[in-house]
Amino acid sequence: MRTLGLLPVLGFMVVLPLVAAASGGETSCTVCHADPELFGADERLDLETHFAGDVHFESGLSCHDCHGGNPDPALADDMDAAMDPRFRDNPYRGVPDRTQIPRFCGQCHSDPNYMKRFRPDARVDQEREYATSFHGIALARGDTAVATCVDCHGNHGVLRAESPEAPVYPTRVAETCARCHEDAELMGPRGIPVDQRQRWTRSVHGVALIEKGDLFAPTCNDCHGNHGAVPPGLTSITFVCGQCHGREANLFRDSTKRDGFEQHREFLADAGEDGCAACHSDPDPAATYGGPRELTDCIACHGNHSVVRPNVTMLGLVPETPCALCHEDIDSSTAVLADVPGIRERYEKTRDELLSRAEQEGIPGERRFDWMVDRLLELPYHTETVVDDDGEERQVLRSEFEKLLERFRVGKAHHTFVDPATGDERIEKVRQCIDCHGPESTLAEEAHGYETARELMASMQELMLISARAERAILRAKRGGVEMREAQLDLSKAVDAQIALEVLVHSFDASEGSEFAKRREQGLEYARSAYEAGQQGLDELKYRRIGLYVTLGLIVLVLIGLALKIRTLGN
Repeated sequence: MRTLGLLPVLGFMVVLPLVAAASGGETSCTVCHADPELFGADERLDLETHFAGDVHFESGLSCHDCHGGNPDPALADDMDAAMDPRFRDNPYRGVPDRTQIPRFCGQCHSDPNYMKRFRPDARVDQEREYATSFHGIALARGDTAVATCVDCHGNHGVLRAESPEAPVYPTRVAETCARCHEDAELMGPRGIPVDQRQRWTRSVHGVALIEKGDLFAPTCNDCHGNHGAVPPGLTSITFVCGQCHGREANLFRDSTKRDGFEQHREFLADAGEDGCAACHSDPDPAATYGGPRELTDCIACHGNHSVVRPNVTMLGLVPETPCALCHEDIDSSTAVLADVPGIRERYEKTRDELLSRAEQEGIPGERRFDWMVDRLLELPYHTETVVDDDGEERQVLRSEFEKLLERFRVGKAHHTFVDPATGDERIEKVRQCIDCHGPESTLAEEAHGYETARELMASMQELMLISARAERAILRAKRGGVEMREAQLDLSKAVDAQIALEVLVHSFDASEGSEFAKRREQGLEYARSAYEAGQQGLDELKYRRIGLYVTLGLIVLVLIGLALKIRTLGN
């Protein structure tokens, strides 16, 4: 035991003089707590490990600045005098009760004059804000199991918020919240699910922050608040999402969909125990309806913690395979736009082989669509071989295909996450327009919603198809040496229009004269222009090749003639 405790003791004997020096000298606290006869190795090691990097220590503060007491080192042997609660200059406060922790920290952090000593822009409202939070309200009721300042920031190891090692740094916030929110015993009695972090980790926000290192991507506190954290169920979530997604939020707030949601909430409030069945009596919604029952703005379609990257499947009414989005005609207007020679035949053969394989493996409808998304990422026509720095070969998506796939938002209708309560993998379906708006609805609003979804999907699919055909023609002509910069510019504008349509979907209006319809027509104009330029490029490439073959033929004939002439002269 003495051998194991030697290093902590020596380390602490090094750290405490540093603490003393930073705080203006040795104190009764630093002298006493370094005494191995009074304090065990574990306690000394805890202080040694954490306090040396503490923001308070870096600011020149020491033990007595938080805990109170007389810091005179001469009182190290007189504990009653060093920890005198009647010490006029700084009464000893000791370790606070959990219910007193916000006030304990707030004695400094709520004092603007004191905090300006360290930062002129320091916030001093954290304590008041905490009192309005779910945690603060519960703590005021005597629930000591809720989070307080030290649960998120630590106590002797409080790091600056901008430190990557701090538990409140953006990449660590979800992990910090999960200490409590993944505890089934703690959350169960409160009716709070424990899968929020697992859902968020697989979301577009979690992927951007954790996997891509985008510190602007939202984590728990960006949506719920930090010191004033509140539970889900905000009455106007558009203002929360609108912090980042401003245009989408404005479009939604001005849409008839927003009014419909407001009416729906009023209907549900008046429906009482009948709930959905009060209006949706045929068919029985309890048996057939799988969508959200409380329509809370953005959450109704996108969910909350598991906001996956939106894709075209959200509109519903998608074709049998994702391949059809870029390869199959919609109607006679697209059928006249011929694809690159050989592409159609190769596509149909590949599609039929994949569908046959899916049938053999017993993969049904919507799950088959997801399975096909994975397969199209592996096809040799969509990939190329690259060599890593270590000489290893691997297959990656071709850059042009990767860009189109991302910008056209071709994705799956389901996603998975692990339930921390059971450890089981759970499958969650993407919410689609047709979850609420069926084709045979007896309610006019639902029928209108179905037709709008169908029109939105058809419009985006048409633009996607023509753009993809133009892309294939332009690439083939470009690889043959034909100048295609103007065509590529038109194609880029068509793709930009597609991206704009993905935003304008939030207006829920595809009628003639709407912003969606206007942008669609602009996109189609650019896409057709790019397509025509691509076809002209292919024609030019064809003529060049014919010219090359003719030239080579003439050269061969000349060479044959020269050979015959030489033979004649030789004779």
